[in-house]
Amino acid sequence: MKSQTRSIALKVGAFLLSTGIPFAWSQNTPDITNWKTTKESRRLTIRINPDANLSLYSTIQVGNVAYSGPAGKFKQKDSDKLVRLLHDSLERDLSNAKLSQHASATRTLSLNANITHVKRSHPIVNVITTATVYVPLDLGEANVTAWIVDRATGQPIAEIEIVGCGQIYQVVSSFQALGQSKLLLKKESRTIAKELSRMHSDPQPSTLSAAAISSDE
Repeated sequence: MKSQTRSIALKVGAFLLSTGIPFAWSQNTPDITNWKTTKESRRLTIRINPDANLSLYSTIQVGNVAYSGPAGKFKQKDSDKLVRLLHDSLERDLSNAKLSQHASATRTLSLNANITHVKRSHPIVNVITTATVYVPLDLGEANVTAWIVDRATGQPIAEIEIVGCGQIYQVVSSFQALGQSKLLLKKESRTIAKELSRMHSDPQPSTLSAAAISSDE
């Protein structure tokens, strides 16, 4: 049962990745070749535009939030629910983000988020595996890419990519098809807010080694 479940999960994951639609917050995706990677781990990557001055921004607002995963895998109402959940989570979490307090910080940032990949759990499979091996084995997933831009000029400031996977201890949520994915989106919203605050506390980009970053960020 365990090997079959993993096989199904790998096949579904490969299919979703092969059919995913790129993030499209703007018609012209910025060239990030020369951007500084300030954090890179298995599940979290942050890049900052070296031409941006983070000390100029004192507020941030939620911009566009969208779902760009495979259209054929979700009903419209499901993707709408995920988008609404992420949007509401970001509004709540970003309101607590600590930005620049300098007198010159008069500008506003806008955060555009895109749900690029979601994988459902199979509730029946998880009920069976929980009853036999005491943990759910078919875990949900949710990936988000966020672009932080100058609200007035549209200048891209930073990119945050998060890869999320459900955990075996999230038993109750695994009994719902999108239960773990919803938990992940809420967690990723908190991560975005936390990392945004960190960017402003240390505005000068610096390359960090992957070994120094916790894999469960």
